[in-house]
Amino acid sequence: MYEAARLKKMFTEAYPDAGEPLVCRAPGRINLIGEHTDYNGLPVLPMTIDSDIRIAFVQRDDGRVLLRNADEAFPDREFTNGPDIAPSEPGAWENYCKAAIQGLNRHFGPARFHGMNLYMAGTIPIAAGLSSSSAVVVACALAYLAVLGKTLGRDISRLTLASVLAEAEHYVGTRGGGMDQAIILLGRQRCALKIDFFPLRVEEVPLPEGHELIVCNSLVRAKKTGNVLHRYNEGPRLCKLICALVEKQVRMNFGSEIELERLGDLWHGHLCLTHEEVKELFARAVPDATTTLEEAADALDTTPDEVRARWLDDLPEPDKGFPLRARMRHQLTECRRVEAARDAMLADDAAELGRLMNASHESCARDYQISCRELDYLVTIARESGAIGARLTGAGLGGCTVNLVPTAIHETFCDKVDQGYYRQYLAQSPGTYPRNAIFVAKASPGADYL
Repeated sequence: MYEAARLKKMFTEAYPDAGEPLVCRAPGRINLIGEHTDYNGLPVLPMTIDSDIRIAFVQRDDGRVLLRNADEAFPDREFTNGPDIAPSEPGAWENYCKAAIQGLNRHFGPARFHGMNLYMAGTIPIAAGLSSSSAVVVACALAYLAVLGKTLGRDISRLTLASVLAEAEHYVGTRGGGMDQAIILLGRQRCALKIDFFPLRVEEVPLPEGHELIVCNSLVRAKKTGNVLHRYNEGPRLCKLICALVEKQVRMNFGSEIELERLGDLWHGHLCLTHEEVKELFARAVPDATTTLEEAADALDTTPDEVRARWLDDLPEPDKGFPLRARMRHQLTECRRVEAARDAMLADDAAELGRLMNASHESCARDYQISCRELDYLVTIARESGAIGARLTGAGLGGCTVNLVPTAIHETFCDKVDQGYYRQYLAQSPGTYPRNAIFVAKASPGADYL
C-alpha cells in the first residue's frame, strides 16, 4: 500500500519544484458473475478490492502532461493536452491517461487545456483481469477533474462520470460496456453491487456470511494488446451482428420498425420480453449453430462487405462460420444467473451462489470461449480444494479466478491450491511466483481523493 505521505514524497523527488501535490485513488475489482454482458446492456455483479492505483498530482501552467510511475516497467511519458489528443502506439500505458483527459475535455469543453505532473503507484496486479487499466483511467480522471476546478458529486455525479469514462476508454481500443468504471467509482465496503445499464443504476448486495472470496492468479497475463485484444473485441462485435439479426426477426414478428441498439433492449424499453420469449426469438433469428458471412449478409439483405464494414471489421471468419448461437446462449443464461445470484446473496444462500458461479464458468469456457487451459485447471483445483463456487473473473483469456470458500477452511484451501496449481501444475518453486498470487478480496470504497 502506498500511503499518501509516502506517495507525496516520491512525487516531490520526481518533480522537485512542482509544489505540494494532491492524491487520489481508484480500486481494482473482481466480478462475481455476469461476464461479457455489460456491453449488451445486461446486468453484472462485481465488487471492488482493496488493491488500488494512486496518483499524486499538481497542475502545470502549460498544457504538458508528464507521467512518472513507481514501477520501472512503465517508462516516463509526456504529451500535450488539447481538444484532440493523438493516441500513442497500441499498448502504451499513457493511452489510459489520454483516454481520461480526452473524455473529460469532450464532456466539459474547457476553455483552457491544463497540464499536470502525475506520479502513479499501484498495488493491483497488472494484466490479471482485476481492472488495473480502468483504475488508471478513473484515477487520472479524478486528478484532471481537480485540475479543471470541478468537484465530483457537484459538477459531475459518479454515475455520469462512470458513463463518460466507459465511452472514453474505447480510445485505447477495447470495446467494453462500462462495468469496470461503474464499480470502481461506485463500489462500497462490505458488499458487491448489482449493476444495470442504460440508464446506469446500482443495487447493494450483501456478501455471504461465513464465506470469503479468494482470488487466485493463473499467472497467464491477460494483456489487452495484439491477438488478445482482437479476441476480446470479438465478443462485442459478434453481439452487434447478433443484434442486427435479432432486430430483423423482431420486425418480422411485430411488423414494426423497432430498432435495437443492444441486446438488452429486448428485455427493456418498448418490448419488455421474458427470458423465454427472448430465447425463442434468438432461435428464430439464428437457426443454426454457426453463421457464415454469406448467410449473415443474405439474412440482412446486404452484402458480405457491408456486414464486415458495419459489424465485424477485421474479425476473421472461422472455417465453419461464426458461432453466434453459442454467444447468444451465454448472454441469455448469464443474464439469468446474475439475477439469480443477486437473489441468492440476499437470501444468504452461499450454496446457490456457488452453483451459479460454477455454471457461469462453464458457459464462459464453452459458449463464449474466453477461458484457457490454465484457468480451467485452476478452477478444477479450487473446487477440489473446497471452493463451493469457482470461475474466471474479468475479460478472461488469462488473469484470475474468484472462488467462494468457507472461511473455516481458508488455510487448507490456500495450501492445496498453492501445491496443486503453482507447484505441481506450473512446476514453480516458492519465491518464483508472486506472494499475492492468492489473496482474499475485501470490498473497498469507490474511487476518491485522499
